[in-house]
Amino acid sequence: MKKVAILLSLVVLLAVSCKNKEQETTVSNVNFTSCQQIETKNIKLSVIVDIEFTNEGVKITYHDFATACDFTTIEVTHTFVDGVLNITQQGTPNAANCICYTDVSYTIKGISQNEVNTIFINDELVYSLSGNQCDKSVIINKLEYENAPNYPVQIIDLEITNNCLKIKFSASACDGNSWNVELIGMGNYDKSDPPQTTLRLSLDSKELCTAIVTKEVSFDLNPLVEYFQHYGTNKLYLNISGKEILYEY
Repeated sequence: MKKVAILLSLVVLLAVSCKNKEQETTVSNVNFTSCQQIETKNIKLSVIVDIEFTNEGVKITYHDFATACDFTTIEVTHTFVDGVLNITQQGTPNAANCICYTDVSYTIKGISQNEVNTIFINDELVYSLSGNQCDKSVIINKLEYENAPNYPVQIIDLEITNNCLKIKFSASACDGNSWNVELIGMGNYDKSDPPQTTLRLSLDSKELCTAIVTKEVSFDLNPLVEYFQHYGTNKLYLNISGKEILYEY
C-alpha cells in the first residue's frame, strides 16, 4: 500500500509540474500606436494579424485594433493550454463614446512554434495549424487592396494544397531578400457559377536592379472561408492579378 501511495503521489507531482511548466509563459514588449483614425461607432474591420515565431516566443502584431479614444494603455492577458493560445487584449480605459484604431504588438515568451496549434485573440481565430504550414495569411480589406504597394510582378504558377495557396512569381530585383509580399482580397463576391472574388499580389520592393528574381510564397486561405461562409458556397474562383484558380473547401 505504501508503494502505491508513493507512486500516486509521484504521478500527482509530475502532473502538477507539467501543468505548471505549460503555464510558464509571459507577455512582454507591449507597444501600440496613437489613434490611426477616429469613429463615433465601432466599424467592423477585417482582422489583420501578423504572427512571427522567434527564439523568444511568438510575436503578435494586431493591426487596426478598435479601442476607446481615451485609452492610455493596452492590457494583454493570455492562457496557453494543450496547444491553444487564447489572448485577450483591451484598451484601458474603455468608457469613451468614440472609437479609435491602433496597431498593437507584443511578444508572448516561452512558446515555440511546434507547441502551438491555434491562436485566438478576443475569441477570433487568427492562426490555425492545418496540414502544411503557410508562410502568410490572405488579407481581406478593400482599402488595402486599393492602396497597398503595386510593384510589377508576373505570376508564373498557382497551386492549392490543404487550404494553402502557393504562388510562384517573378519580378526585377537584386536578390529579392528585402521583398514584402502580401495577398490582398477586396472582399467582392460575384455570383457566377462558381462565384468568384478578386485578389491582388502586392509586392513592396526597393531593390533597384534589373535581374529577374523568382520566388514562391504560400498563403493560408482560411480567412476567405470565414469571410464568405454566409453565402453558403464551398467553391470560389480566385482571380489573382489576372490569373484564376478554383478553390474548393
